[in-house]
Amino acid sequence: MASDAHSSSLDDPRTHIRAFGGTFVVVALVVLLATVTVSIGYPLLDAAGISRDSALGLALRSAFQFVGFGIAGAGFLLVTDQTDLVPVRKPTRRDLKWLVGGFVGLLSLFVALSGALSALGIQGADSAIVAQGSDKPIYFLYLVPVTILLVGPTEELIFRGIVQGLFRGAYGTRFGIAAASAVFAAVHVTSYSGEGLLATLATVLVLGGVLGVVYEKSRNLVVPAVVHGLFNTVQFVAVYASTTGLVSI
Repeated sequence: MASDAHSSSLDDPRTHIRAFGGTFVVVALVVLLATVTVSIGYPLLDAAGISRDSALGLALRSAFQFVGFGIAGAGFLLVTDQTDLVPVRKPTRRDLKWLVGGFVGLLSLFVALSGALSALGIQGADSAIVAQGSDKPIYFLYLVPVTILLVGPTEELIFRGIVQGLFRGAYGTRFGIAAASAVFAAVHVTSYSGEGLLATLATVLVLGGVLGVVYEKSRNLVVPAVVHGLFNTVQFVAVYASTTGLVSI
């Protein structure tokens, strides 16, 4: 009976409109509001005497951008009356196990994928963030609080909480994880450039899938948000150490 009900819901065009249309709307809102919050933030930097091209200015620009992400996600949930789509609660002991396991798994998989691509002679794409901080490495350290407090929570709100939730509701968990990971990879296309773009986006796709699984297992957005933030932190600290010559990577 449950299978019949699910099949019947797929025959209803509104099921597909809610999933694909909702995803399109929330991603469009993210792009729009991120642009708006950065535009509002620039005059604040100017008033504070912070150069827009300085390490601090670039980090704050990123912060403004992800404030826009958060407003877009929260606004979408409130306007569509779907706040129950994204479960958020204080992590339990079980959640902490998924948090630690997810972080270790995500980092290990990233290292393994990077090693495999290197062994195959496939070079990764150039990162816009790394390029921005190449001559001002302190920028990478400024990004640490930004990624923990804003990037991890807001990207997970959008891609795992909302997008994955919409697709899961329409087509099931596996499709939800795959579709959300594909959207997650697609929106990162502007963050990279060069011949290794497809390989890098494929890596982002797989890592997004891991975050999707962690979210489904914990059913608590806090878990993938923290995992995401910590994973980015490790990358920023590693790039800082490499750029400043503290270590050779």
